[in-house]
Amino acid sequence: MPPRAVASPDEIQMPTVFGALKRKSRSLVLLSLAVGCATFGVLTMMAPRYQSEAELAIVAKGTSNTFSDPRSAPWDSDLVTTRTDKEAINAHMRALQSPDLMQKIANDLKLNERREFNSALGPVDQLDAARRMVGIGGPRTGESERDRVMSAFRSRLEVYSPKESRFIGVRMTSLDPELAAKITNAITENYRASLAKQGETEIDDLQKVLKAKIDKLSAEVADAETEIDRYRGKIDAFRSSAQNTGLNEQQMSDLTAELTRAKAARGEAEARAASAREMMKAGSADALADVQKSPLIQNLVQQRVRIERQITELSATLLPGHPRMRQLKADLAGLKLQIDSEIGKIVASLEKEAKVAQGREISIAQSLADLKARIATTAPEEAQLPQLEANAKAKRTELGNLQVQLEANRKKLDARAQPVEAQIISKAQPESVPVFPKKLQLSSLVTFASLMFGTAWIAMGALFQTVKRQGHRNPSASDRRKAEPLLVALDEEPLIREMGDEMNEPAVPEPPSISIPAAASASDTLAPKIEEPDDEAPPAAFTDSDMEAVAKRISKRRTAGGGYRTLITGETDEIVPYAEAIELVKALAKGNTQPILVDWSPSGNGFARDAGLDTNTGFNDLLSGNAGFEEIIQRLPGTNAHAVASGEAASGNESEIDADHLNLVLDALDEAYDHIVVVGRREEARRLFEGIEGRFDAAIAVASSYRGSPASEDSGNMFLGFEVADIDVIRYGRQEPAPAALMHRLARVTQQHVPMARQA
Repeated sequence: MPPRAVASPDEIQMPTVFGALKRKSRSLVLLSLAVGCATFGVLTMMAPRYQSEAELAIVAKGTSNTFSDPRSAPWDSDLVTTRTDKEAINAHMRALQSPDLMQKIANDLKLNERREFNSALGPVDQLDAARRMVGIGGPRTGESERDRVMSAFRSRLEVYSPKESRFIGVRMTSLDPELAAKITNAITENYRASLAKQGETEIDDLQKVLKAKIDKLSAEVADAETEIDRYRGKIDAFRSSAQNTGLNEQQMSDLTAELTRAKAARGEAEARAASAREMMKAGSADALADVQKSPLIQNLVQQRVRIERQITELSATLLPGHPRMRQLKADLAGLKLQIDSEIGKIVASLEKEAKVAQGREISIAQSLADLKARIATTAPEEAQLPQLEANAKAKRTELGNLQVQLEANRKKLDARAQPVEAQIISKAQPESVPVFPKKLQLSSLVTFASLMFGTAWIAMGALFQTVKRQGHRNPSASDRRKAEPLLVALDEEPLIREMGDEMNEPAVPEPPSISIPAAASASDTLAPKIEEPDDEAPPAAFTDSDMEAVAKRISKRRTAGGGYRTLITGETDEIVPYAEAIELVKALAKGNTQPILVDWSPSGNGFARDAGLDTNTGFNDLLSGNAGFEEIIQRLPGTNAHAVASGEAASGNESEIDADHLNLVLDALDEAYDHIVVVGRREEARRLFEGIEGRFDAAIAVASSYRGSPASEDSGNMFLGFEVADIDVIRYGRQEPAPAALMHRLARVTQQHVPMARQA
């Protein structure tokens, strides 16, 4: 995780920077104002330029398919997309800047007679005249008049299209606002006219193509219809004009209907004949409907009835053998024979009628069978007839479409109403406010920029001078450490040892101030050789000069893989081991390992401020979720080690520790660092140790080596009042000078070194 370097006050002297700015502020302001005035003067010499703008909209041209159905919808979304895509818009933009179009407008408006487009005619303003006096500007050697006009035209013309839009803007800049508007409108109108003319040319060419295709299709349609008629005659497949059906189909339909009627007639005749025969045998043939319908039989029946009435009348007066009676009986017998004969004739006629119906049915069935046989014979040939008809129909449809399209194009040419893709949305108008130069705005901007640049230049110069002076001081390692305000960059540890040698009387110790003493170098003291202790061995004891030995002991006990956790605190509440923790981390950093020092102080009163660390965010903020690792890890000034400040005070009950969350954070540090050193006051360290159940590899208890120090409750394998196992417990004795002698010596040394500090 990237460390956050903290700048040291010895590296950047901000008062020096502010002092330099204060000394040179008057000159800087005057120089900036002079630059702004010079800019205003130069802009005043420039002729004002005006800009006019016109807008075009690129719309769908309409149905552009030559052979499409004109009766279909003329507005197709796919066509619009094709006509107005990005490439089409770019094509129109390039066409608006074509040299031919610009040349035509330049000739129409006689731009070669104006100075701003033809530099050979002279300067356009005072600045141009001044530039020509010094040899800058003017026409180039060998450049033609057309090239000068086209180059000036192209530089003043701007064609743009907003993103995701079908609009095109045309801007023209000129010294004359009227001319700028004329040129802009001329560009849009001439371009639209060229598109319209191009449309007329396209329609003329299209008409020629349509006429040729219509003539060809007309001949093909005539040939196709002739071939259909010839083929129908060949296979005898003519169609009825009424229902447009084939003759074979119509004949088959008629014969089928006739056969049905014949079968019905035959059945009826046979039924009548059979009924007549049966009634005749039964003697009741006169009840037949056909008999009753016969006038002859009805007349004979009436005569029979009359004779029977006469016989009945005469039988009362005459005997049966009377001649009159015998004559009447003979006449009655003759009438009965005649009636029976007529009834027999009617029954015979019914039988003949049934035979005729049967014969007619047989004839119709035979005709139908012959027709079916003929149709079956010509079926393969008739199958080709629909193909010929479909081909002829398609050609007739295509011919009709082309004729309609030809007529529509003819109307367009007559009315000159062909659609144009570019539509003018707004025309250019002469502007009264110049677009350039903006004298006041540009002058103010240049003045402000000069002021900012000068400020940065002075600040950088002051910083470089500060670094240069510090380089001549050649400070030692102890000079780079932070000390008390009146003793900046002084070597304190030799001074303290010297004062300790002069003291002969004991005194009650006071809690040490939280400052960062200089680390004991290898040349000052000789560290004793430390053997690897057993787990059951008593706690190791070290003195104030053995911090590097402690670091070596911890480094040896660390196994490969993972970090080594060390908790350092005081044996009493009065002992604050911040200085020892920093020295331990510095000693570990010298051994090619990456240590990190964690300031454990839920109350927020740790060593960070005195060590030169940023106190805004820290370990408490990480545990509360208000910051991440990349925000809290810093570089410990003067070393390559990293450090984590305590940060803001924890809210709520400080004694409540989320052990799981805290273990996760420490495990994450184990993965990233070789040594994790946690330092805190005794009571706060005790809460931490108890909260995470003593999950540390080493524990260092800092004690005071002078008489009068309170007795520690830890002894043997005890740490913070707990009996521990598998933890390397180290007792570290702090050598402290007597306070009275120390203050006297500090006062004397301060009087000697304060002038030196002020000079630095």
